[in-house]
Formats: sequence, structure tokens, C-alpha cells
Amino acid sequence: MENIIDIVDVCKSYPGVRALKGVTFSVQRNSVHCIVGENGAGKSTMIKALTGAERHDSGSIRFHGRPYQPKSIAEAMAAGMSVLYQELNIVDQLTVRENLLLGKETSTFGIVRKGESSGAVENILRSLDKNIKLDSKAGFYSVAQKQIMQIAKAIANESSILIMDEPTASLTDEEIKLLFSIIRDLKEKGVTVIYISHRLEEIFEIGDVVTVLRDGDVVATKDVEHVGSKAELIRLMLGKVVYQTYQKREYPMEAPVLKVSGVSNSFLKNVSFSLYQGEILGFYGLIGSGKTEIARALYGIDATTGSIEMSGEVMRNKTPREAIRAGLSLVPEERRTQGLFPALAIRENISMMNTLKILKGMVTSRKKERALAASYISRLSIATDSMDKAVAYLSGGNQQKVVLSKCVNADARVLMLDEPTRGVDVGAKEEIHKIVRQLADAGTAVMVFSSELTEILNLCDRIVLLCDGEIKGIMQNDRDIDSEAIMHIVTGG
Repeated sequence: MENIIDIVDVCKSYPGVRALKGVTFSVQRNSVHCIVGENGAGKSTMIKALTGAERHDSGSIRFHGRPYQPKSIAEAMAAGMSVLYQELNIVDQLTVRENLLLGKETSTFGIVRKGESSGAVENILRSLDKNIKLDSKAGFYSVAQKQIMQIAKAIANESSILIMDEPTASLTDEEIKLLFSIIRDLKEKGVTVIYISHRLEEIFEIGDVVTVLRDGDVVATKDVEHVGSKAELIRLMLGKVVYQTYQKREYPMEAPVLKVSGVSNSFLKNVSFSLYQGEILGFYGLIGSGKTEIARALYGIDATTGSIEMSGEVMRNKTPREAIRAGLSLVPEERRTQGLFPALAIRENISMMNTLKILKGMVTSRKKERALAASYISRLSIATDSMDKAVAYLSGGNQQKVVLSKCVNADARVLMLDEPTRGVDVGAKEEIHKIVRQLADAGTAVMVFSSELTEILNLCDRIVLLCDGEIKGIMQNDRDIDSEAIMHIVTGG
């Protein structure tokens, strides 16, 4: 099969870091070429080189058989290279039509007008999803439908390559099936897809070829049909085999640390449960089941009725500030927008929720701030060359460790983790799970809200099953737990 891209000995360095160390692989035309690797393996840097966001230092890239080194994203798009990021470039306040034409508007005397430029992209959108109305606000649609809008723009731009970066991170199972159907259709239309995902099971379902990156270099490029198993991919990614299974834990089930009784609002229905010191309590359900809504209610973001008690005292959490003071911390689902200040340094983020620890009198002590940051960087194994580095430049897994550090530094008795390992690789996931177990062993009560059943089964002592804002059951985790029965319950059975 003919190659559409040939990447030969590509290198890229940043101050103190060699992000790419002679990367070499080819992408075949009309294929789904998957790229996998740990956070920090070089995936993002490679994509930036392909899309014109960064220029590589040495080596060569050939696209359609010709030398290729775009000076900008616009130049890459003009050459036929488009990218679908995990964080979508859709403006919710604009209509679907306005989003489709954003950056390609035609105008007369500065007044934007509809015309022939909109016809092609609108026809492509209709062929992908007839339920998306062009004159509706984009914000009304799901993440999957917003992805379809961007795919339509890429096809209309006559892109020969579409790069998808973690496209299923926020999708339901049904939406993932729809996306995979569209990807297969794109192949038939002559579009080559470069597919990046931490969900390794997807590689076997949708991929033709997989390239594994580790520490900025290519470990292997194989036809997916010749990859033996998910375990083999993990071994290639990490240089070792990772086994994650539930480790039975002992904790005192006497007086609960947290007791929730009849908590309700417009979505939640009579939510009641208890949480004990040192316990890891899992909340599992599909998207829209109420996991995040429970976390928001306990954290004082959403108003509720019912009762919340911490160590026997009634909590009146009307704001997150009050929840933090009562001993409750939340690692939110959206770490970049809700859990971090990306432009600030690691040391500044870590101390954010408990600045009393770094004060000298009424003034911030840089010495205390740096000592505090150093202790958490060591304790949680945050990979960085400097605590002064802006959090935005860390990998996803290390950003999540900074959020965890910030919440633990608040001296929380109860720690809530909403989708704690979304968008991180298997190695970082194992490290985060280890940190959670260590916190629980030290006496912190932990609540894990996850839409990934394997994570709940590997990590949690008891499991709360949710459907449509209601608790459908609470079960003890053990080796004989029936995952099919769990799925039956959370899907309304």
C-alpha cells in the first residue's frame, strides 16, 4: 500500500528536554494509523510538527511524496492536514452554520454574507448527521455532535489526513460507535486517519496499524492484527507489564466520616449513603447517571435538599469554600479549566487551597512555598525539571498529580475524585491509583466517580451504582463481582 506520510529521523528539543529522538515511521494511505504511548512519550510533539504548530529541529517529513515542513497551522491545513483535538474548537454561542464557516467567511465591505462557500460543508454535515440543525446554537449539541461538525469542516477543506487526539474521552458507548462508523466511512472517502488514544481496546477495534512511542522514540510499528494483546501494547509502551487488580483492604466501618441522607435536587433523587475513614467508595454509572452531580452537590456548587453530616455534624455547604473548611476537597473532571491555573507555576498551584501553610505573618514566604511544593513533587512523583514551570507544560498525568497535591494540601478528611484518570496513560493511571490507596491507608476517606468500570473494580472497596440520578444499589467489591450484573443495573435493569 502507498505511503501518504514518511517520517524519517525527526528530532525536536526544548530547553532541558529531548521530546523526539529520531522518530521514524510511515503512514499508509486510506488507513487508520494509531499512535500510543505514555504521557510525555512524544505524541503531542509529533502532532505539533505535522500540523505546523512546531517546527522540528532535524530529520525529514514527506507528505504526498514531497518535502513537508509547514510554517503554520494554516499552511498545514492548506496542504490537507487537519486535526480534531480532545478540547473542541467549537463556539457554543454561535450557530452550527457560523461554526462551520468560522475562518472561511465571505464578506462584502466587511459584512459577512452566506453564499457558495457554505454549500459544500453543509452538505457534508447533513450526510454525517441529519439531526444537527444548521441554525441552532452549537452549545445545544453533545460532544459527539460537535466532533461531527469539525469532521465536516475537515472534509470540506479537502483534508487528506485527519488527526484525532483522544476523540472518545468524553463520549458515551453509543456515541463512540457512531464515531467509529464515521471513521470507517472516511476511509472509504479516501481520508487517512491518525488516531491517538489511551483507550487501548479502541486500537484493536478501529486501527489498521499502530506505532508505539516511548521516551521520544519509536519502539515499534505493527499491523494491529499482528499485535497479540492489550498487554503486549502496554509492555511496549512502558517497558514492563502492568497488572491492575483489586487489593482487598481493611478499614474501620464504625461511625461514618460522611453520612448523606435523602439529598435531592432537580436531577438527583433521594441520594443516601455512608463513607468510612480509610475507605475508597466508588460511584459508577454511564454518562448522565448523576456521578458528577453528586460531587457538585456535596461540594456546595449545586443547591440540594436533604442532609449531609461530617463526623456527626451537619454540614451546610452552600459554597465550595465552606466545603473545603469542613474538610472536603474535590478533584474535578475538567482539570485544566476547573482544577488548575495553567499559566501559574507548579509551586503556586499546589499551595492554592491552603495558603496559611506558606504565610510568614501576613506575607507569603517563598521559602515555605518552595519547601511545600518540593515535598509534594517528591511524594507524588511529579515529573518536572522545575517547580517554577507553568502547569500548562506538564503532561496530563502530571497535571492531575498537581491537582491531587493541591487538594491533599487542603488537609481534606474526605477527598472526591471525579474521573481521576481521564486522558492519562496506563502508567500514570497506575501511579494515581497507588497514590489514592496510600491516602486511604493514611486515613483519608476517598470517593471515586468514574465512568470506567475497570477503574472502579480495580480501585474501590464498595461500589455505588447509579442510573438517572438515583442510587440503584451498593455492593461490596470482591473477586466474584459480576460486571455483567453491574451493567444491567446501571442501564436501567
